[in-house]
Amino acid sequence: MDITSNPEVYYSQQANMHYMSVSQYKNFMKCEAAALAQIRGEDHPIDRESLTAGQYFHAWNEGTLDIFKVRNHDTIYNKKGDPYAAFKKIDEMIAVLKSAPYCMAFLEGEKEVAITAVFADVPWKIKIDVLNSDYGFFTDLKSTSSIRELNWSERYRQRLNFIEEYDYLVQMAVYAEIERLHSSRDKWLHPIIVAVSKENPPDKAVISLYDEQRIHMELNNIEDNMPRIMAVKNGVELPKRCEVCKYCRSTKIVSEMISYYDLGGVRYAKA
Repeated sequence: MDITSNPEVYYSQQANMHYMSVSQYKNFMKCEAAALAQIRGEDHPIDRESLTAGQYFHAWNEGTLDIFKVRNHDTIYNKKGDPYAAFKKIDEMIAVLKSAPYCMAFLEGEKEVAITAVFADVPWKIKIDVLNSDYGFFTDLKSTSSIRELNWSERYRQRLNFIEEYDYLVQMAVYAEIERLHSSRDKWLHPIIVAVSKENPPDKAVISLYDEQRIHMELNNIEDNMPRIMAVKNGVELPKRCEVCKYCRSTKIVSEMISYYDLGGVRYAKA
């Protein structure tokens, strides 16, 4: 299956069944039941505006924004012909990046490069926002509520920056390894994030994620987790439910009583 030259095929259900991706891997680590349902097309909630907003941002990076605006006119513009608030904000964020030569330097290279390779005995697909192998780096373009603010993570039980909170180190480790395997190179390219915030005014930064020890750790974790994930994906094992995500809440069947201790946040320990 050639998914590298056709965006529609790259994002198809058939491709998602055949290939592992970073988003798919992260979904399995959060809730196996929801991840499997999404792959099978049984659960695929779409926030049309949010999806289009993300595509709008990447269309600018790719240099196809004018065409994208025409094709998605009714989602981007109201009846008066003015862009909705979400797209006004993105235009503001784009202007901030365009005014920063250092940020723009790391957005120079091949755009939206789809690559496949086998890692941990599983075929993977990735799409790199900007690939610049001549200068030894690849870049992912990220928007975030705040670059500097630390947010509480229920999963890790501590306050984290947005890189850690959204597991972008996992993503960049996979991208570095898949690109290395695909290119038959000995070393990883330098993973970089060009980030811009949704604040007023937007903040901006160029962030290095090159940490050999952390990349090795993330790749080792993936290799350890992959047998279980593939067993669930291939129907060999039943998926586990997290019972807290949207999918689990919408399909939940109550069949037994629980203790209030099971809800967490209990002030006094059991005697």
